Amino acid sequence: MHQVLLLRSRLLMSSAFACLSFTLAPGVALADVVIDKGKAAVSAKPAPVPFSTPAKTSALGGQHASTPAGLEQITVTAQKRVSTVQKTPIAMSVYSGEVLKQQGIHDMASLATIAPSVNYTQAAAGMPVITIRGISSSDVSEIGDPAVAVATDGVYLNRSYTLNSTFYDLDRIEVQNGPQGTLSGRNAVGGAINIITAKPTDKWGGYLSANYGNFDTFNVEAMLNVPISDKVQARAAFTSRSHSGYRNTPPGGRGDDEDAKSGRFEVAFQPVDHFDGLITYEGTHLGGYGGAQDLVPLQYDASGNIIHNMPNTGDGRSFPSLVQPNLDVMENSLRTQFNLHLPSIHSVITYVGGYDVTNFGQVSNNGALYRRSFVQNEKPQTQNDELRIGSEGQHRLTWVAGVYYFREDNSIYSYVLQPAAYSPAVRGTTYDYLTTAQSIAGFGQVGYKILPDLTISGGFRYNYDHKQRLGSAYFANVTNNPPTYFGSAANGKANWTKPTFHAGLDWQITPRTMGYVKFDTGYKPGGFTTVNDYGPETVKAYELGLKSRFFDNRLQFNFAGFYEDYTGQQVSQYVQQDGSTVQAIVNAGHSEIYGVEPDLVVLVPVLGRLDLSMQWLHARFVKFDYLGMQYSGNMLPQAPNFSVGAGFSHVWDVPTGKLTTQIRTKFQSGQYMLFENYADDRQGAYTTTNFNVIYEPRRQPWKIEGYVRNLENSKIITEAFEDQYASAYRFAFAAPRTYGVQVSARF
Repeated sequence: MHQVLLLRSRLLMSSAFACLSFTLAPGVALADVVIDKGKAAVSAKPAPVPFSTPAKTSALGGQHASTPAGLEQITVTAQKRVSTVQKTPIAMSVYSGEVLKQQGIHDMASLATIAPSVNYTQAAAGMPVITIRGISSSDVSEIGDPAVAVATDGVYLNRSYTLNSTFYDLDRIEVQNGPQGTLSGRNAVGGAINIITAKPTDKWGGYLSANYGNFDTFNVEAMLNVPISDKVQARAAFTSRSHSGYRNTPPGGRGDDEDAKSGRFEVAFQPVDHFDGLITYEGTHLGGYGGAQDLVPLQYDASGNIIHNMPNTGDGRSFPSLVQPNLDVMENSLRTQFNLHLPSIHSVITYVGGYDVTNFGQVSNNGALYRRSFVQNEKPQTQNDELRIGSEGQHRLTWVAGVYYFREDNSIYSYVLQPAAYSPAVRGTTYDYLTTAQSIAGFGQVGYKILPDLTISGGFRYNYDHKQRLGSAYFANVTNNPPTYFGSAANGKANWTKPTFHAGLDWQITPRTMGYVKFDTGYKPGGFTTVNDYGPETVKAYELGLKSRFFDNRLQFNFAGFYEDYTGQQVSQYVQQDGSTVQAIVNAGHSEIYGVEPDLVVLVPVLGRLDLSMQWLHARFVKFDYLGMQYSGNMLPQAPNFSVGAGFSHVWDVPTGKLTTQIRTKFQSGQYMLFENYADDRQGAYTTTNFNVIYEPRRQPWKIEGYVRNLENSKIITEAFEDQYASAYRFAFAAPRTYGVQVSARF
């Protein structure tokens, strides 16, 4: 999963704009794509430009709808060998950069609108929470970790607010379902998502696109690729995204707006035979009002207990906010990758490294009944280092081994700003922390063909994790003028070690049909709060899969069935301590998760192309007692029973070119946001549909696209919980219906 490996570039930059084509269900591109699902560094025959990705189809799929030529194979290097998606024994989806652009996928929230296996919600203060197969983590504190590992070009970030940065000039996004503990390491208990940027090629060219739509949307994206010499290539990309707020929140202004700018510069080089490298710098600024939360005052019964019924949230488009929100994030990252090929022993040594510095600032509404805001300031500095050696090419024995190091140092100075009798804004409760997280791991995995069509595989990883926090929480008596403060030390530290495993058996039943069975484990470290310590999460997962193609490569049917034994889930709960409401994290005991994931793609003569994918999921607590309450039998948060994605496209010949119509919809059954499964944290069933019309003139380097997203204008809740500190039911919502037009040109 850590790199883009190359084939010799056959792509003229006139098709760099086109990139990869439409999607295989639920989103695999119809193009030859080199993907690394694990740690393999290169393809079997390294090419002079080792980070480029050749494409063989146009942005519209490169096939006339009436005469489909068949589904192309997608080359991957999963499990350290060159293979294809159809011969890779793992439930996965791949979304090409062009598909992401056409569907308006620019962040994790919008990715979840087309990916059936991915669920997106928000925790307090709008922090993203990603869920795969019912496994997620709502602990977005400075000690918490995500449950789905997300990496950009093989470099991981722990703080979830960086997931709100924009997606642009991407080669693809890979979604792996189920725990990936052996190769992806810690925090991959639910799965892994790999964001892979487009890499420099040896052809000069670029593209420019502009998008205008409702809510004053104006987006610009540009790319320029320059082959500096036969051994050095450079690529620069830039995006600017803006729209006015989706929410009218008087008197605090409009919330849920966007003001994002990001630039990326990459240099690939091959100074000598058998060695290649890539250096990437990326800078991103996120501004504007930021996220908006609807705070509805808590209601109580006659006994003083909170009423758990869903309050009236209206249309989710207009609600009061006594505080004007504000967002200010600046992220700078440097990523590197170096490959040393050893042809004499058919292997490659790879180093992947990254360093990221982020300044995160946000002001959010923190009171339903009076003017109070939470001012959040964090400055995480993150380092990733991985060194590995693995086999190259197709051999009876394939293998990889390596070591990994991660470190995050975070400085937190956050506080509640609240009114007092003598001042409209007084600094109340303050959190002043320095935190450190370190992870060290060694890993290895091998595959061996015991028969020509039967392969056995095994893997092992050993993790060591350390967390530490130094600092204090300061509580204010704001009735005094000036306010007086008393501190409470919040120091803590803890260590954990954990092995994770992989075992698998793959059977190539026919040249186009593969079956597999595998066992994987995952692990997420524990942590501590000011009131308690909590242990790690672990997952044991069993998966049975089938990947097949029929009718001259015009029909593809894939299927995965899985069972996951999930223990120690970390869930948050507000408790009272010394008269104050504080947050505790507890381990939820034992959960059982099982389900099926079938998907189908068909090229139908004359009509066009249809894809259909589904996830049926049963995710329940089987043992969970907390504070005298029994939650056994409840649904896990963000774990709907059904998710269905469907898409259809048709290419129409017109006198001056071609017209493509695309429609994609996702249905999701009802889900709960929290483990209590109260009515006030439930999102009911909904559908969301995207529609595109794309016109490409014949022999011209431009195209124009009209689009509508969330055609139904569904009100989709992305955050819902009883915030006792703010004395409110807190809600946030996904984007409403948006529409617009995009013009793109390549050169």
